[in-house]
Amino acid sequence: KNLINTDYLAAYMGNSNIDEKYSILGLKYNPFPRSGTANINDNDSYNRRMLPIDSEVTKKIMTFTANALLANQDHPEDKFQSCVILGDYGSGKTQLLMYIKSELREIANNPNYTAKPYVIYIDNPGVSLLEFIGNIISRIGEENLRKYLWNNIISTICNNDGYKTTLNKYLTGMQSFSFEGTISYDPYAPENLLSYKQFLTAFVNQINTPNKRKNFDKDFQEVLLSILYSLTNDSVVSYYFYEFISSDYGVNKTWEALLNGKEAKVIKFIVQLVKEQGYTDFFILVDEFEDITEGRLSKIQLDNYIYNLRTLLDEHREWGLFFSMNPEAYKRLRRVSPPLADRIATESVVLSAINIETSKRLIENYISIADGDKINPFSEDGIERLGEITEGNARRFLILCFRLVEFAAKEFKSKDERIDTKFINSHVNQDGILL
Repeated sequence: KNLINTDYLAAYMGNSNIDEKYSILGLKYNPFPRSGTANINDNDSYNRRMLPIDSEVTKKIMTFTANALLANQDHPEDKFQSCVILGDYGSGKTQLLMYIKSELREIANNPNYTAKPYVIYIDNPGVSLLEFIGNIISRIGEENLRKYLWNNIISTICNNDGYKTTLNKYLTGMQSFSFEGTISYDPYAPENLLSYKQFLTAFVNQINTPNKRKNFDKDFQEVLLSILYSLTNDSVVSYYFYEFISSDYGVNKTWEALLNGKEAKVIKFIVQLVKEQGYTDFFILVDEFEDITEGRLSKIQLDNYIYNLRTLLDEHREWGLFFSMNPEAYKRLRRVSPPLADRIATESVVLSAINIETSKRLIENYISIADGDKINPFSEDGIERLGEITEGNARRFLILCFRLVEFAAKEFKSKDERIDTKFINSHVNQDGILL
């Protein structure tokens, strides 16, 4: 019979008890990422413990963020600051962005700070600025953005007699009765002001002929478009947001053609809507920005993307930006568009290969999460050996840390044992391949 050897499995898992399995290492669990990559869905309390391991990187990030949050006395609306994070694949760029995101959210939730930044992380810039917009909307949350937009619209309707006169002619004052009591179809009742659909339904329930419904739909659309035009000052952009709030939203080729050259106005309005919720600043953290220079885009797509992004950064300066990319991609960007490269790098942070000191800090970050003690169960010579094998690549380093902790949890007989050079050499060859 081809059955799993449960005795071996129980021995390897520590009788399926995680506390028991890792207790000999002084850990609650194995805190190292098994893939060596940052989990972009980890919570902020976790990411705040992933302190930058290079003190110079910490200093630059903190200085840049503090400056970006300062009010611009001469031009209060100009909040533009942009930082590019440069590092080879596996150097820790994504984890650094996760740390920055957690710190900005901590500031936003701290009543001792006057700044209240809103921050979103985008793991892919897309192949067009419209895709970039779609990613922004997705991170804010479509329902959240609809709510922000609707609050703006309904406030305008309620305070404009002309709009109310246009719509109120369809009201009959009808009520319905049920075992739960009387239900009012007053669209201005608090419960009906909560969403576009509820407000619309309160009207529709009082319209009893197809012709009257057709006229109402036309008038209601004109009211919404009029309000949106007053907010965006652009007929195409106002219709985009009308479609967004009134129907299923999607990025498609029709919108890509219509909005070509107007993406900046769309993003500007999105930022405005978010800031109206009480936020003082808007930060976008863009990962994998090298994708736009690595052949995914045709020359026309690349030219359009770069031109539109340059326009966006020149015309609308209400936000702070972080871009991450590898150094070679940044060099290519400088060749393709020196002006854009300059704009996204008002500050630059370089992530170097880890050395003995930074690798110790990296291990301490993870060990602390599992309530361990400093670098234990690793020894200093073991950490140095790992650095040699992985050639300073943080991702490969963390993958091996995870696997070595698993081996040690199974094989150690005493809490005094360490993951040292001898132990590592017995499980990993010089090329970093597990034996």
